This record gives sequence, C-alpha cells and structure tokens, in this order.
Amino acid sequence: MVPHPLLRSLPPMTHLPADLLDLLNQAYFLHILANDPSKELPPGKSLLSVLSRPHARQRRDDEPAALQQKVEEMIHKAFWDEALGALSSREPSTQLPRLKLLLKDLHTALLPLLPAEHPVLTILSAPLPPTSSPLLTTLNFFREILTALRERCAPARDAYIDSLSASLTDPPSGIPDLAKLVIETARSLLKLAETMKDDLSQFVLGTMGEAQLAAAVADQAGTQERALVLDLWEQRIIHEDITTWLAGLVQPYALIVAPPARKWVLRLMQALGATDPVACPLPTKPLAPEDSAPPPVPNTLPPPFFFSTPELFYIQNFLQAVVIAAALRTLLPASVSRPDDFMYRIWTLLLASVNEEDLAEDARLVNLADELIRASSLTDADPEAVKLRAAVARTVRTSDPVFLLLQRRLLSALAERLVRTPAPVNRKDAPAEMRTGRRDRLPNATGEKRTETEVLEVKGFSDPVLSGAMQDVLGRLRASMLWIESIWKDVFEPSDATSEIR
Repeated sequence: MVPHPLLRSLPPMTHLPADLLDLLNQAYFLHILANDPSKELPPGKSLLSVLSRPHARQRRDDEPAALQQKVEEMIHKAFWDEALGALSSREPSTQLPRLKLLLKDLHTALLPLLPAEHPVLTILSAPLPPTSSPLLTTLNFFREILTALRERCAPARDAYIDSLSASLTDPPSGIPDLAKLVIETARSLLKLAETMKDDLSQFVLGTMGEAQLAAAVADQAGTQERALVLDLWEQRIIHEDITTWLAGLVQPYALIVAPPARKWVLRLMQALGATDPVACPLPTKPLAPEDSAPPPVPNTLPPPFFFSTPELFYIQNFLQAVVIAAALRTLLPASVSRPDDFMYRIWTLLLASVNEEDLAEDARLVNLADELIRASSLTDADPEAVKLRAAVARTVRTSDPVFLLLQRRLLSALAERLVRTPAPVNRKDAPAEMRTGRRDRLPNATGEKRTETEVLEVKGFSDPVLSGAMQDVLGRLRASMLWIESIWKDVFEPSDATSEIR
C-alpha cells in the first residue's frame, strides 16, 4: 500500500484524528492544484471542474411533486409548447423572434458560469447571422455551449453533456423535428446551467478565466498551508528547527556565496543530495506516558517544507537517477556507434523506477546491466559482460567515487544557479508576525510563469538525454522554491533567536 504523500515519515501505529486528516487532504489537494494541476485535472477539463461539486438532487419519477411544482410545470409546459409552435413555422420571420428570446435566456443563464469575454457569451448576445436555416445555426451554437460547459462542469455532469452533444450529431431534416430538437436542447441547457450553478460553492468562480482561477487557487492554497502549519507546530519549534537546520550547512554548499536570506536554498540542495530521503514528519506525542518517543527521522526538513516534501522527495529520486545515468555513461565503450540510443533506453528505465517507486533494486540493476551489455555488442557468455555487470552494481551505489563526483558537480551547479534567482515576493503582503489565523492575502507565486527555458551546462552531463533531464529538474526545483518562498520568505530571513519570527 502506497503511504499518504504527506505522512511517509510517521512512525507505525500513529493515530491521526479524522478531522486533522481531512484538513491535510484539503490543503494538499489545493497545493497540487496550485503547483501541478495535471495530476488532478482530467484531460480537457478546466480548474473550475474540480472546484465544482455535484449538489443538485433530482426528483425521482415515483416521488410526488408539491402543488407549487405542479403549477410551475404546467406554466413551463405551456411556454415551451408555444415556443415549439413558433419554431415549427416554415417562415424564418416567425422563427427568428422566438430564437432571439431563447438565446437571450441562455445568455442570462450562462453569465455566472463563463468569463465575461468568453466567445459563447459574445455569440449569444449578438444578432443571429443571416442564414437560410436559423434552426441549424442555433444547433451549432448549442454545440459550442456544450463544449464550453463540459470544460467547466463537475466530472459528474460529463455523461449528461455527452448525451446532449450526441443528440446533435445527426439532426433531422424536417422542420418540425428540427424545431423539437432545438426546444428540447434549449430546455436541457437551461436546466444544466441551473445545476452547475448549484454545484458551485461560489458563483463568482464561474465568471473567472483560467488564469484568474489559477491565481485564486494559488492564493487560497498558500493561505491554507501557512495557517495549518502554524496550527500544527509551535512558533518556537519552527524557529528552532530552521536555525538548527541552517546551521548544518557544510561544504561544498557552504562555499557558495549567497545572501543570508537565501542560505536555505543551499541547505535544501544539500538535503536533496543526502542518501536518506527528505522528510517532514508531523509532530507527535506518545499515547501513554510509558510509551517511548519515536526515534528522530534523518534528513528532516523544517515545518515550512511540509506540504512541498512529496515533490521534493520526487526531485531527490529524480536527481539520483540523473547521476546514475551519467555514471553509467562513463562505462559505455568509446567504440559504441549510437550512445544516444543507449542513454535513451537507460533513462527510460531509471525514470520508470523514479515514477513507480516500487521497482525492485535487483531488477533495476539487471535491466541496466543488460542495456550496457547490449550496447557493447556483448553476450552474457563473454568475460567482459561479467565485468560490466560488476561495474554497474558498483557505479550505481551512492558511495561510489564516480557517483559522488558527478553528484557534487550537478548539485553544486544547480545550487549556484538557484541561489542567485530569488522569488519575486511582495513584502508588503507578508505579515508582521506569525499567527495561527489565516493571512488576508498571500503573494501569488503561480499567477505568473514561474519557470523559463535556460541552459545549464555541467561537466559529465553533456549528453542530450542528460541535458534534457537537467533542464527538467531545474524547472521543478525553481517552481518548488518559488512556491515555498512565496509563503515563507519572512520566516527564512535572519532574526534574533529570542524574537518572534518576522
């Protein structure tokens, strides 16, 4: 069973209150939406779709309707019957006034669900274009409406929208049947709009564009993360943990020039180069006085890294995979005609190991050695193949001199690049002191593009596959650091040990 990403380092048999677990899940869900929404968004869906939740309850067919509902249904039926009669006319001059009213009603119904500049709203508010078949033109509008709503609706509504779209695929040719399809679809769209409004906890969300939604989600995620961390850890503990952690900075990272407020970047790179996985365990206490305290967790990060630890754990494994690939590249004979093919294949194996996490170490070694033997045009019967297998087993160890040399080069280059690029944080939005309540507003690290294309050149990593992996991990590191600093920059600034963290 894969452990909860936030709770990997908890001791066995640790009991968490259900309310706390629910809060952690909510905050981490927002964290993922703010930093890597592709993990939660189905293909073709917008952020709004995961912020919507199905609430509307449909009346069962066998459930008796209230008197008021019966009266409303009779009035609605008369309205739609009259509309059907108008649209069934063969004269466009009779159809157009009724279609104009229908589109106006749809425009009004969709206003809370779409951004003001959305093309669908523009189409619905404009006059119908000249056409020989106003009904077919209206059906084309309906298709565009359904496409827009599917991007923004809760996933529970997808099947209903798909069924409406399917009904428009092959419209009938006769005007009466065509008019009936227009009326039925218009009724369904109005009903769907009301349902989606009910799904939304805040109507204002529906009027936001994707960039505005992303900024709002990031702001809320940062606020919730900070508030929850300050509720879980005492201010004194956070201060002590950060001070002690920063004091552990050693060479070669301690030799890199950095302003005091950016020393945490160097210390984080040092932690990512350790053999122990990065961790940020929740504060716990024994259930009974006789129970012993859990042993300390090695390579522990301070509380501000709590919600980012799963991504940092992934980055740590990714960095190890890049170094292993570079180390294996040194074992490839110079006579190999296509080293790029070998690098692509071993990187695919290593990346699968990073993504799956549970690939057996022995199986990985065998697969990597097999690729090296194949690229060297050897067979298992050749004496050189045995030597190559031994070399692979030795080279992938984190204590191997070649591994350590390459790792030091890569992490030092990354640290030097990252430490001189501070996150753009608006200090006037930072609080004067740490509080356990919510902040009024967090500086948004995700409202702007946080990563940029840049080239990092490191000796031993010039192979195109390795170079691409380096740019990937550089972008991941920069994004994580921007996020952490957007929430906690005031905490990492030097301060007197006896004063409140500012």
